[in-house]
Amino acid sequence: MAGKNTVNRPGSTVKSMRGIIITVSVCAVLFLAGVIAGLMAPSIKKKVVEMSGSKYNVNEYIEVGDYKSLNVSIAVTQDDIDAEIDDLKEQNTIYEQLGGTVRDGDMIYADIVGYINGRRAGDTCTRDYVIIGSGDWPEGFEEALTGAKTGKTAEFTLQIPNGTYGNDEIDGKDVLFKVKIEYICGDSIVPEYNDDLVQSVSEYNTTDEYNEYLRQKLLKENEADKGEFAWTDFLEICKVKEYPKDMMKEARKMVLQGYYDMAVVYGCQKEEVFEMFGYASEDDFKKTDLEELAQDTVKENLAAMALAELEGISYTEEEYNEIVNEEYSYNEEEYSSKDDYEKKNEQALKNETLMKAVKNWLAENVLFDTGKEAE
Repeated sequence: MAGKNTVNRPGSTVKSMRGIIITVSVCAVLFLAGVIAGLMAPSIKKKVVEMSGSKYNVNEYIEVGDYKSLNVSIAVTQDDIDAEIDDLKEQNTIYEQLGGTVRDGDMIYADIVGYINGRRAGDTCTRDYVIIGSGDWPEGFEEALTGAKTGKTAEFTLQIPNGTYGNDEIDGKDVLFKVKIEYICGDSIVPEYNDDLVQSVSEYNTTDEYNEYLRQKLLKENEADKGEFAWTDFLEICKVKEYPKDMMKEARKMVLQGYYDMAVVYGCQKEEVFEMFGYASEDDFKKTDLEELAQDTVKENLAAMALAELEGISYTEEEYNEIVNEEYSYNEEEYSSKDDYEKKNEQALKNETLMKAVKNWLAENVLFDTGKEAE
């Protein structure tokens, strides 16, 4: 509802940092997976993983634990429910509505409309919260609102950097923004979690009813993702005996490349990207987290290959094509065609498909504890 004072994530209309990280991470992991798959590539139609053209025997590098005795918990805990309740309260938090002049650090609520060549640009139009100085909005947007007064409309033109909205009709174009400052946010007013709140946001009458709804919703989500739960537990019982040097070399390179790609997306220097994630510099990242992230990546690939070999896990051409279509949808702007994308990433895509097949096998073949008997 347009006039409701609920908390929206500031800058929700702009492509978020998280979205970009996910996209870049997919590219980096796929590239690395291709390197590893080149060493240990499964054939689509084979029932067992083949070490195609490789000197490696995967079992020499990783020890697989007793996965057949796994009992994976997908039970919903009270902490899970409490987190959902906290989200509900946050979504329904309102603020004192203050008047005055907008200053750096203020959070404001504004009616935002953007125009390109005199026509409204739909994706730029929203009623949203803006934190001045947060950097959540296009460069220059928040600065242009500094000094504006509540109840008034600020007008300014910005050239939108590529990749901001994910819309070619807006990105790279000059946009005239008209932003009416509704109010400056004062102290937050967080609602109590009670029957009144539940009745105002749902079809339920009491918190007990809503808690049970949350429990069932979360359990359904956990059951849908049980392959991921099982994969996490499976990795814990796998022990890497040795990290192949060339695989680690490529892993380090591609973890770093993921950060470099983000710098390109944001149009900033490499060092600035590492600072965004709390590192003093690229060297600081290399000294603290690079090795561990590279090892994690290599371990996952070794574990998937090992289980596939032990259980004869394979995949169909149809399953492979589904992965190709899905991953290409994330990267189509960077390639001339889907065939071009597949040709340059074939082994990586095979490895990705195998990983999915392994998770599906785990979902169907290990025991799961839903916690229902303990209730």
